Amino acid sequence: MRGRRPVTEVPDVIGLGTEDACDIVRRAGLVPRGPDGEASPQPGVVVAQAPVAGAGATRGGEVVLWTQLGPGSGSDILPPPQTDSALQPV
Repeated sequence: MRGRRPVTEVPDVIGLGTEDACDIVRRAGLVPRGPDGEASPQPGVVVAQAPVAGAGATRGGEVVLWTQLGPGSGSDILPPPQTDSALQPV
């Protein structure tokens, strides 16, 4: 038993903002990370995590958070629709 780290439950942070999600992960004794080896997740809303919520993880272990930009962040801005005149040859 010597040298074993305590196990903690991975919290469910899907649907939360990055800052809140990272705080909750840290309070569980885990380290939030971004995908592809990023030191931290990108700003936005957490849309996926690994390990999944409820799984057991060793304290100090990593939880990878995938994010997506939320409403009001510019992600919901669409290009203007094309008009018929834009489709006519010159």
